[in-house]
Amino acid sequence: MNSQQDRDVLPPRQNIHRQLIGRPVQSALAYFNGFVMSLRSNIIAWLLVWLCGCSVATQEPILPATTELNLPAVGIFYQQSENQLANWCLQQDNDCQLMAVDLNLIVRQLENTGLFPLVTQNPGADYEFLLAGAQDDKQIIIDVLLAWQGIPLTTYQYRVPRERKSSFIAEFSKDLQLDVLRDDVFSSGYLAKTLKADDYVSDLQVPSQVASFHLSHRLIYNDPFQGSVLTYHNPEFKDDRIEVSIYPIPSSNITDMPTAIAEETDKLRSNLVDFAKQHKLPPLSMTADTAIKWTQQGRQYQGFYLDASILSADTEPFYAAYFFFVEQDKIVRFTTTFPSELAINFVKETLPQMQVPAESAFMAKLRRP
Repeated sequence: MNSQQDRDVLPPRQNIHRQLIGRPVQSALAYFNGFVMSLRSNIIAWLLVWLCGCSVATQEPILPATTELNLPAVGIFYQQSENQLANWCLQQDNDCQLMAVDLNLIVRQLENTGLFPLVTQNPGADYEFLLAGAQDDKQIIIDVLLAWQGIPLTTYQYRVPRERKSSFIAEFSKDLQLDVLRDDVFSSGYLAKTLKADDYVSDLQVPSQVASFHLSHRLIYNDPFQGSVLTYHNPEFKDDRIEVSIYPIPSSNITDMPTAIAEETDKLRSNLVDFAKQHKLPPLSMTADTAIKWTQQGRQYQGFYLDASILSADTEPFYAAYFFFVEQDKIVRFTTTFPSELAINFVKETLPQMQVPAESAFMAKLRRP
């Protein structure tokens, strides 16, 4: 449902350290986007949809943590010629030789499953299947390396007798699908474990209820740079929603809290202004960054917040508040569907109850290579 602008997905196949330093802030346009849709139809319904960023929360019990349900786009490419299968083939006594794998046919086979939103031979997908093929006088072999943004995750190998060569691609494609689904290789948990990235399933602790607001959804992104998003709603007032985003500071300097937050609020302002202009909305008002500080149980908490609003005689009013804090090496951002003065108590009560994952080995290596 979210657009590229809404999700701010990292460009794939580039230097990850440079992506980290220059990565745009995770967009806070989700609720704002709902306001645009409300100009055309029912404001309340669209605000609920777009604030959540994926689906409207229901009154039904849901799991305390869920990951992205849809499989990602995948690229299909050949491995480099210096792959392990090539080296293995050179060491065989029989008539072993490398063979070209029909990537077009594999793409069609994977597309026909309907599991992937995109299967492509063009660069751009975060996940890639890198293939190498060989055959000797008895069998056909295909090695598959699955990589995320160029980082190897796991490998698979498939063999069939040469007499079944005509049906090999179909069998290989089916077995590959079964294997990746069985191993859950596209899940955030698998990626976090393999990369030694943040584990938002085990290490992120949050309250299930704060005042009248109930935790209705926990989303953990596959991309470790995007972190996790929590959604709280008030069952008595369906329009009152609060979204809490936790994601790594997109900088190598994680000790300068004011600068880290200033970069986030600057990017947020730019995104909101561009979005308002693009959709020709009524004038958008935003307050200056306002410092917030309090002490609880001997610990001092501090951050910044701002308000955004659109007031027009022709439309229902739009209000949003954005609070930014730094915990461990993470940005913690609260986004609300009402002004900041009504949200401060929730923020002050929630943040001290949160336990945010410490800096992961993956992020530490990127920041201090």
